Amino acid sequence: MQRSYFDASRPIAALATVPGESALAVIRCAGPGAVDLVAGLFSRPAALGSARSMSLVHGELVDPSDGAAVDEILAAVFLSPDGPIGEDGVELYCHGSPAVIRKALSLLEGAGFAPALPGEFTFRAFLHGKTDLVKAEAVQELVRAGSEGARVEALRRLEGGLSRALASVREAIVDVLAEVEARLDYAEDDDSPAGGLDPDSLQRIRDRVALLAASYVSGRLYERGARAIVAGRPNAGKSSLFNLLVREDRSIVATDPGTTRDWIETAIELGGLPVRLVDTAGLREAEGEIEAEGVSRSRRLVEESEAVIYVVDGCGGLSAADVAFLESRPDSLCVWNKVDAPSCAEAPAGFLRTSAATGEGLSALAEALRERIRPRFGLDESALSRSVAEGDIRIASERQKRLLDEAVAALDSCRGELDARAPLDALILDLREAADSLGEITGEIASKEVLEAVFSRFCLGK
Repeated sequence: MQRSYFDASRPIAALATVPGESALAVIRCAGPGAVDLVAGLFSRPAALGSARSMSLVHGELVDPSDGAAVDEILAAVFLSPDGPIGEDGVELYCHGSPAVIRKALSLLEGAGFAPALPGEFTFRAFLHGKTDLVKAEAVQELVRAGSEGARVEALRRLEGGLSRALASVREAIVDVLAEVEARLDYAEDDDSPAGGLDPDSLQRIRDRVALLAASYVSGRLYERGARAIVAGRPNAGKSSLFNLLVREDRSIVATDPGTTRDWIETAIELGGLPVRLVDTAGLREAEGEIEAEGVSRSRRLVEESEAVIYVVDGCGGLSAADVAFLESRPDSLCVWNKVDAPSCAEAPAGFLRTSAATGEGLSALAEALRERIRPRFGLDESALSRSVAEGDIRIASERQKRLLDEAVAALDSCRGELDARAPLDALILDLREAADSLGEITGEIASKEVLEAVFSRFCLGK
């Protein structure tokens, strides 16, 4: 029978490091009786069974069927309620060979551990009050962080910045709700409009929620990266510049027009900002159906991108097609390439001078791209250098964005009811909806289906 996240009666175990060959591997075990069960597979069972919480014990993992050693290991012991998830647990630090890992997991399952579900350790930490849903989601965001900026943003949420902001605004809503309910109980003694509630105070609460909802745009960019397109006519040097920016040969470089027939994407980082750099097919009248599709895709990508690097062959000069493109996308970073060539013309005003052959101008291009996309992340120049405690709070979860939007809509409705001098019980319904939406974000109010949907997207071993 398939296990449920809410079946916490059985101890669980899982590999917490990436599968495959490595110097070390970590296997996590937790749940009722976890320490005693692992002790039965340990060369020094008494030492492990009597170990203090947050301590390490050295020994060997052994096969109880014949007493043969499997690997030399360190075991970290965590006792309830002090451990990271609020249950007894043991982490095994072993050598990271696939054979050792397979054997260890097999022995643990034979001892009574169930294979952990994705995110089940974090789920149990949530059940035991060690974390809330926002911090739990931040764990997975930190695991997946591909840039310095994404790491900092996820860490801010993991350390509770967003949780505290949500708790503060929800408390303000609950205070208003309590006041409205009290006035409703004594409505016959209060003849002021809408029970004397302050519309400006309600508006300030609404604006705080809306500000958090609006942070999703920049928060999502940190998670997925800003898309920057390298575009231009064939043979302008797009692919060569692309390879220099990503520091590897990802795009084929050739003098034949139409060599790049589809787009190629790779992730880079510019001063902490994640960027998805895309090399595209040359923009021209295509020859053949395949190339035509590549050019069509390039144009669609340009329309959807946060930034465009438009490369012009300095030896050939500006063509009518170049001028037309730049007029259609005036925010493009204009690059005058091949400045190392004797036949290269003087760069027009506003163009960055580059050479894909020598690397000249590459640093200036990278910095210009960073400056172009930086406002999309909602940053001023000093933002990335600020500490986590000083940083702005952003959301990166679609679930959080949806619930914040619902709270804003409920508060807007409440403000409308207030302006219309509606009955107080109408205001109560709106205020409760807003408070419940914020409570669902942190997990104070959440159904089993919601919780399982959130944690099922986690990695195994988290």
